[in-house]
Amino acid sequence: MSSPQTALKLVLTFLSGLMGGFVFWTLGLPLPWMLGCLTGSLVASLSNVPVGVTKPVRLIIMVILGVMLGGTFSPEVLARASEWVPTLIAAVLYLAVLTFVAQFYCRKFMKMDRLTAIFAGFPGGLSEMTILGEEAGADVPALTLAHACRVATILLAIPLFLTYWSGLEMIEKETTSPLWSLVDILILLVLAFGGLFLGKIAKFPAYQLTGPLLLSAIVHTSGLVQGEPPEIVTILLQLTLGSALGARFAGYSLSQVGKLMVLSVIMAFLMLAVTLIVSGALSYAFDLEFEALILALSPGGFAEMTLAALSMGIDPAFVTTHHALRLLVIVFIVPVFLTRIIKRKNER
Repeated sequence: MSSPQTALKLVLTFLSGLMGGFVFWTLGLPLPWMLGCLTGSLVASLSNVPVGVTKPVRLIIMVILGVMLGGTFSPEVLARASEWVPTLIAAVLYLAVLTFVAQFYCRKFMKMDRLTAIFAGFPGGLSEMTILGEEAGADVPALTLAHACRVATILLAIPLFLTYWSGLEMIEKETTSPLWSLVDILILLVLAFGGLFLGKIAKFPAYQLTGPLLLSAIVHTSGLVQGEPPEIVTILLQLTLGSALGARFAGYSLSQVGKLMVLSVIMAFLMLAVTLIVSGALSYAFDLEFEALILALSPGGFAEMTLAALSMGIDPAFVTTHHALRLLVIVFIVPVFLTRIIKRKNER
């Protein structure tokens, strides 16, 4: 494909994504610059508009995402993890149960192949799960819809449930963390390139994501970098990633997408039901706050659940630590385990 055609596809991809993001933002829907942009480029893709992104763009997205995911770790997470060992262990077991239930549903009702069903069943973030799934050879469009619908449903349902169940109010609170300094940016740039090199040499799963994530997590946990990215950086990353994912639906019909969306929303409520049951059991067993456990175990967004905890007066460190553990398990341990399964299957 010629350079002008490639450039046109990129422009149309991000323009359609931007339009979708603006609509979601105007309507006050969750994650507008991720889910809205995904929806915008998805509609363009289904309408036979020439959309799509190149491999270099996807590489840049993965590296930046890895660095920013590593930034979700902090010295407080490491310092206080020992306080919650029982629930952290329970969270890993819960992750296994939730994944088993979800992947069974995906295979039985959504008719996914085994590999795609497993990646669709993991309650990870939309971005990292689609990237890891693509690396393993799963069906990316099916994964994208499954995780996008899950995240959107959870982000809408949980705050409403907690508000009406416990009478907790969502109050906007501004974060007091400083923004990245010039030194922070330089350190993170070094980590991005260093992590990419390390991940490739060490043969990490989805090394473009996991290499930078690992180095970024180490540096943020040590306290060397403590600032947060400017909001515009986060928005641009979400816009780029969401638009890129939505552009993967070329060849799908509207009826196929609609059916997948309905089944994905049902799966999200199934996962939410499991979360409520497990949270109630752990609350009774360890005398912990039910609402805090819901946010900590919720198969929703890492940042969004932490912000919800902050706005409801629930300990954000408790929520962050449990989500950080889930992120580590999903991003580093699960792909290695799956790779061995696939290798054994191919050898037979």
